[in-house]
Amino acid sequence: MTTRRRFVLPLLLLVWTGSVHSSEKQHKGSHKAHESGPPAEVCSRDKKYCVRMIPKPGHPDECTLRVSASGTTVAEFQTMGYLLDVFFSPDNALVAINNRRGNAGDYLWVISLRDGRVIKMPDDVAEDLGRKEAGKIGGDHWSDESIPEILALCPTCTNDDLRHSFLFSTGWKSSNELNVVEEFEFSKGWIAVKNLCRVTETSLSVAEHEAAKENRPSELVSRAWTWSPFHSE
Repeated sequence: MTTRRRFVLPLLLLVWTGSVHSSEKQHKGSHKAHESGPPAEVCSRDKKYCVRMIPKPGHPDECTLRVSASGTTVAEFQTMGYLLDVFFSPDNALVAINNRRGNAGDYLWVISLRDGRVIKMPDDVAEDLGRKEAGKIGGDHWSDESIPEILALCPTCTNDDLRHSFLFSTGWKSSNELNVVEEFEFSKGWIAVKNLCRVTETSLSVAEHEAAKENRPSELVSRAWTWSPFHSE
């Protein structure tokens, strides 16, 4: 083995190891509820920030969503269902929450951890509270009308053919860039639109997106459909 090859191999191993550690860091501070059941509370890695779902006594599907910083409540909302995923931004300034509220729909909350300001809430909650704009995402994406990228994949996939739709996050790309998925079931199958959204102090808007056909619903949708903490098997 030449001197050059002796040098390159350890370097490649070092790069690969660093990538693994980097990937592990990206997932710390987030929680995905799987077989263990939905979490009652999820906290950031430093334990400073926490998201808690508090069921109403006697009505377990009616809950309070509470966000706290160092034990002090910074935001609190009435909701339903349970936590699916919680993603804290890399700088611990924001939290994205997937709140399973029904068999389909908008599951996404984005909340400031510094002052409790809501940047995005599920659209039905926003409408009930008279804050319709807080339920919207800006930019080019599905909004009761099929976008050209979906029609290019499936010409019959229009709003009239839509069976179920979901909106949720898959985590942060950076401190102000959030990955948001719109997933649709049509009569001829599933289509997912993967959006990269820019987050400002007051809004969420699509910067980039791509649509693709899927063979089956995503893991998150499968969880939302087939598993509930309120019914024992």
